[in-house]
Amino acid sequence: MIRVSHLNKSYNRPDMILKDVSFKVEKGEFVYLSGPSGAGKTTLFRLLFADIKPEGGQIVIDGLDLVRAGSDRLAQLRRQMGIVFQDYKLIPNYTVFDNVALALEVSGAPRQQIQKKVWQVLKVVGIERQIDRLPVQLSGGEQQRVAIARALVNDPKLILADEPTGNLDYEIAEEIMRILHYINSQGTTIVMVTHNRSLLQRFKRKVFYLDHGALQAYVWPD
Repeated sequence: MIRVSHLNKSYNRPDMILKDVSFKVEKGEFVYLSGPSGAGKTTLFRLLFADIKPEGGQIVIDGLDLVRAGSDRLAQLRRQMGIVFQDYKLIPNYTVFDNVALALEVSGAPRQQIQKKVWQVLKVVGIERQIDRLPVQLSGGEQQRVAIARALVNDPKLILADEPTGNLDYEIAEEIMRILHYINSQGTTIVMVTHNRSLLQRFKRKVFYLDHGALQAYVWPD
């Protein structure tokens, strides 16, 4: 699903943010990207959906080389991805329904299909009763559920999640983790950025650990 080879990123700084980073994520895996603050996690996250370009190396997702691909191919790939951000990035004057429906509307899906699909994904994340509310009327955990529903609505092959529990207390964070692991159990590949060691230990999966721009992989011990 994902193959990253000899990736370098510096933002024209003398010290590399990422240096010679290589790893693979197989289809259907759930992996964590972890490390201390400033280690390059968010930079790598942005590289994985081609928000920024590296200075060197290769990123191949589902057979597409992100470094060489044109804008049309990248847009096509992004439609097969779901992206979840720490700060939710919901449109404040849109209801829960409208925030989730937007991706389907942009792709030109018929209204009946949109209504059915939005209801389905809101039920998956347990937020269907708030369908007509605005983001300001929701708790942080509820807003993150909406963000996950929005990422799910296009039936993505891959979900990239950047610190999706970072603004939540531990109990709500566990609920979000259970939702993500359920989604993964249905076959969706997930790459999740987190620095939360308690969650890494509670929900064990392969960890790619970044430190000073270098990466190593390990599985959290039992």
